[in-house]
Amino acid sequence: MAGFLVRLAQLRIYDAFHAELGGRGLTPARYSLLAVLHDNPDSRPGQIADAMRVKPSNLATLLTQFEQDGLIQRVPDPAERRAALIRLSEAGEALFAEVDPVVHKLEDRAVAGLTAVEATTLRRLLAKVAGV
Repeated sequence: MAGFLVRLAQLRIYDAFHAELGGRGLTPARYSLLAVLHDNPDSRPGQIADAMRVKPSNLATLLTQFEQDGLIQRVPDPAERRAALIRLSEAGEALFAEVDPVVHKLEDRAVAGLTAVEATTLRRLLAKVAGV
């Protein structure tokens, strides 16, 4: 079944991720938050949750951890004073700059057994199945 094969592939990719970056306290979810905030600074928590496809309560936990680790800043939303926008701090940007190339190398290793056309096709088909 397609779902089972996708899950097996995910487990293999996550194992490589944890082996390479687990010592830095990173998980795929934490890296995803770094990447979303790097690409979308000054986002509202709801926008971030939507982008990551996680529940707001799960995102709140991650944001609290990131804030405690000094990786994010909460800044007032000029459009709505009661709301806060989230951005990476200098430490968060530095961590992203450090680990993003490693994640891209892991991605390359994950599809190393495929031709360039197959890798492109795989990404296109997975995006189609995921609805993105």
